[in-house]
Amino acid sequence: MEEIRPISHEDIHDVVRITALAYPGSNLLAPDNRQRFAERVQDTLENDQNASFHGLFRGERLLGVMKWYDFFMNVRGIQMLTGGIGTVAVDLLHKKEKVAKAMLQGFLATYRERGVCLVSLYPFRVDFYKKMGFGQGTKVHQYRIAPASLPLTAKDKVSYLGEAEREQILACYHRIVRCTHGMIKKTERELKTFLDQPEQVIVGCKKDGRVTGYLVFHFQRTHEENQLQNNIVIKEFLYENQEALLQLLSFLHSQSDQIQRVVLTTADEDFHMLLTDPGNGTDRLIPSIYHESHVSGVGLMYRVIDVPGFFHQLATCRFGRESGLVRLNIRDSFLPENEGSWLIEFSEGHPQVVEAGEPDVELWMDISDFSSLVMGVISLRKLHLYGLADISDEKQIPFVDRLFATGDKPRSTTPF
Repeated sequence: MEEIRPISHEDIHDVVRITALAYPGSNLLAPDNRQRFAERVQDTLENDQNASFHGLFRGERLLGVMKWYDFFMNVRGIQMLTGGIGTVAVDLLHKKEKVAKAMLQGFLATYRERGVCLVSLYPFRVDFYKKMGFGQGTKVHQYRIAPASLPLTAKDKVSYLGEAEREQILACYHRIVRCTHGMIKKTERELKTFLDQPEQVIVGCKKDGRVTGYLVFHFQRTHEENQLQNNIVIKEFLYENQEALLQLLSFLHSQSDQIQRVVLTTADEDFHMLLTDPGNGTDRLIPSIYHESHVSGVGLMYRVIDVPGFFHQLATCRFGRESGLVRLNIRDSFLPENEGSWLIEFSEGHPQVVEAGEPDVELWMDISDFSSLVMGVISLRKLHLYGLADISDEKQIPFVDRLFATGDKPRSTTPF
């Protein structure tokens, strides 16, 4: 008999063993690392109100472990309770026994029963989770910038930040969350962990006594035999306005005498426009003559686990300013209770699930692509072009695109 249940203190040894063997690159088998991870698991069990460890048990034997998260995410301007899952690990002796599948199904079913309609994860393999109905999120772009290529205006409002500015940093972050689709609220516990890393440096722009932007970074040595050659690697870079952005970029520019490159990962598709030289130092040319500026990657994935519930929770949200009746036909083989056909009536953008009516347009697609569509990651026009969505009348594609478009694609700086 298999059962998914919360991890207890008695299970911590097995949690550490399974996770260490499932992720050998984390080096959790080393005694000190093993002990630290065990302490982190115990601390989560005792003190974390937003995260929990769960396992798949066969009898009393633990076969797999996962970490569940409760997140408040800005979804199209609505602060929505969403779920997250991470640290999915299966005992080496029980690989290919569909343990991961059972754990994901248990996670999705539990959060759906709780009334949550959207979940997210970082995939160890995109194709694995796409088969489970997760849709791809926004790409990120990693730049390796020569500091002198950044704009230089003024940095008179930039200062060091630390524990004393904890509340100001959190307030700045949450002001940005409130106006940024996809951003996740940071908990006090997360902020404490975030600040309590001695190798990190935090600087921020302050105006009228409040933080309006900040960046968190550490130094990375670039030459084994020359300790004077370093990069700055940015972990988090957030700003509320133009002034904060330009002040912080000027700070980075001013490091050009000692810093080789600034390594910055951003979802901003237009960031290269800021740089006098967007090249990343590889000197590669892409035919015919395109200078390599950055590398891109896919990561965070989204999944709607309750289609009508998603629209119920976003009833006060505006999907554009369109009015019309749309029938959604959604395939969901991994979570069959989420598969079906629904009529959504939009009245000047406000959605309502209705029982009957003659639709103006009808759509057919998989839940993974639907999740990417409603999160504003991709347009219906592209999904249709790629053969990933069907529509009853192609002339209605612009109408549907206006419904589901977002000002910006979803962004998140929350690792889990």
